[in-house]
Amino acid sequence: MTGEVLAIKDLSCDFLTVEGIVYAVGGVNLSIRRGEIHGLVGESGCGKSVSSRAIMGLLDKKHSRVRGQAWFDGKDLLALDEKELRAIRGRRISMIFQDPQNSLSPLERAGKQIEEAMANHFALPRKELRRRTAILLERVGLHRDTARQYPFELSGGMQQRVMIAQAISCDPELLIADEPTTAIDVTIQAQVLNLLKTLRQELSLSVLLITHNFAVVAETCDRVSVMYAGHIVETASARDLIKNAVHPYSKALIDCIPRGRSGAGMEPLPVIPGFPPRLYDPPPGCPFAPRCNRAGPACHTLPAGVDRGNGHWVACHYPLPAGKEGR
Repeated sequence: MTGEVLAIKDLSCDFLTVEGIVYAVGGVNLSIRRGEIHGLVGESGCGKSVSSRAIMGLLDKKHSRVRGQAWFDGKDLLALDEKELRAIRGRRISMIFQDPQNSLSPLERAGKQIEEAMANHFALPRKELRRRTAILLERVGLHRDTARQYPFELSGGMQQRVMIAQAISCDPELLIADEPTTAIDVTIQAQVLNLLKTLRQELSLSVLLITHNFAVVAETCDRVSVMYAGHIVETASARDLIKNAVHPYSKALIDCIPRGRSGAGMEPLPVIPGFPPRLYDPPPGCPFAPRCNRAGPACHTLPAGVDRGNGHWVACHYPLPAGKEGR
C-alpha cells in the first residue's frame, strides 16, 4: 500500500437549521492510502456520514456550507462543479449506503438498477450491460437470476450485496461504505465484511469504512480514525489503536466492547458519562473535555494533533500512556 488515493484537508461543514447553525464537522484531516481499508469510527451524530457526503457533493447546498479540500488524483473534489463531480462519482469513487431498503428503488428490478449505474458512465449496448450485471451479481455471491427480482423480494443481506454490485460496477478506485452492516443481522454482517475484504484484494480497491462498531474495525480495517463531535481525535493502525489507544475517548470506546465474560462475578460494562455536545452550541476547546476524567486547564483550547511515530496520531492535551490496560 503506497501513496494516497484521497487526502482530506481541514474539512468543515455547517448546517443552517431552525435551532441555529450546526457545526457538524470541524477541521477534519484524513488520508486514505491506496489498497487499504480505513475505518472511520465514532458515536452516532459525530460527523462521519456528513464528512463522506460532503466530499461526494451530496449535501444540500442551500442549507450547508462546506470548506476545506479533498484531493483525489490531483483534483480538489470540493472545488469541482456538479458536471465534473458526476464524472467521478459512481465511476472512480462509489458509495454504499447504510440502508439498502431505502437506497434501492422499489419500482425497478435489481439488475436494472445495476445496469443504470454502468450506463451513466459507459456507452454500452443493453446486452453487454446485462452480461456485466450477471457477472457482478455472481461476484458478490448472488445468483444471476437475482437481476430479475425487485428489492422487496430480497433479504436485507441480499439487498446490501446488490448495492455492493452496483457500487463496484464501474471499477472504482475508492469505495466509501457508510455503515454497510447496520441494517442486517450479525451472521450476514460477517459475510458482507468478508466480501468487502475479498473485493479489496481482487479489484485493488481502497475502502473508507464508516462504522460505530470497534469489533468491525478490528476484523476488517488496516488503519482507523476515531471521530468525536466533528473532529478526528486519533488515527493509527487498527491493531495499534486497539492495543495502545492514547486518546481518552478512543480508550473509552474500546473499553465499552463486551469481552464475552459471564457469571455472577461479571463486571458491568463501563459507560462514558454525559452526552455528546450539542453541535449548534459546541463547548470551547476540546469537545470531549466535559466527559473526560483527564481534562485539565489546557483543554479550554482545541488540542493540535501530535504524531507519536509509526503513523499513530492523536489530538489530546493529556493523552494516556501507550499500552495502558483497560478495565
